[in-house]
Amino acid sequence: MVRRDGERKDNKNSADVAGACVSRRQFLKGTVGAVVGASLAGTFVQKALAEQAKKARVILLQDPAYFQEAKLDVAVARKMVDRIMCELTGKSSSGDAWKALFSPKEKIAIKVNCLMPPVTTNPETVQVVVESLADAGFDPTRIIIFDRSERDLTKCGFKINESTKGAKCYATKEYVYPAKARDVDTKLSSILVNDVDALINMPVLKTHIFSGITASLKNHLGTVSNAGQFHPDNCSRLAELNALDPIKKKTRLILMDAARAQYDRGPSLSPQHMWSYSGMLASTDPIAMDTIAAREILAKRHASGMEGPIPPSIKHIELGATMGLGVGDLNQIDAVTLK
Repeated sequence: MVRRDGERKDNKNSADVAGACVSRRQFLKGTVGAVVGASLAGTFVQKALAEQAKKARVILLQDPAYFQEAKLDVAVARKMVDRIMCELTGKSSSGDAWKALFSPKEKIAIKVNCLMPPVTTNPETVQVVVESLADAGFDPTRIIIFDRSERDLTKCGFKINESTKGAKCYATKEYVYPAKARDVDTKLSSILVNDVDALINMPVLKTHIFSGITASLKNHLGTVSNAGQFHPDNCSRLAELNALDPIKKKTRLILMDAARAQYDRGPSLSPQHMWSYSGMLASTDPIAMDTIAAREILAKRHASGMEGPIPPSIKHIELGATMGLGVGDLNQIDAVTLK
């Protein structure tokens, strides 16, 4: 059974979320979601992405068996990854689903979030993604799992691998591609810029004291050389950062690992505000993904007795939508909750 949340006439809920992360008045002026492919993608990939761009889609899948009693079930994770990919792409098999977004000839990076565990990307879930890709005919040795530092990766359970066997996993060693995000000069990870053709962004679901939430856009503060310079003005410069070509053009999929989630006082660990969301979210649109992520956090806050929007104001999502990075209007997002 599938419930299409984007089709519900729940005006109160939509207004709450709009107040939390976006200005409904601005989005109703008309923001068109953009789904872009990497430069080496074949024509068939571009065509598939163009079809999906007609309306932003976010797929939500929760299974209590995925994460319970602080343990992750790998077998359940695999079923969830395959199912959510099929629903997102409209394909009947996970192999066809992966090939709708990527070419086996491409090198693929997986950007994880290892900042302040335990609400971080789970290495077991990333391995499930690698195995699902491998079963679809993708060469694991052409996959790179990365984050900003080796220390962050290892403390979250990732095993550094720079060998010729299996998917590689290592930290950024060099930053290249000098660019400006508004008034901030920055550089990007050479892994994303030089070593791969496409990106799978695997963020987490939690709040952030500077930006409101941590999701797909903010995950790229682990891709730059100077993350701290993006914190002023509620991290609003994340919009310009995500508009840089290596991020915008190579991002093919956002697959959020929401086994654990946190609805207040993030990104630092606040055990009293953690909960087992025990789910995953998938989209090809980073703005739509972050809009729905904010909706999920806001719902949990309200259920826990917290009133009002998520603090502070979530500026980067609103700005990203106005820049054409994706869809931020809930009425234009097809949010599908799988049962």
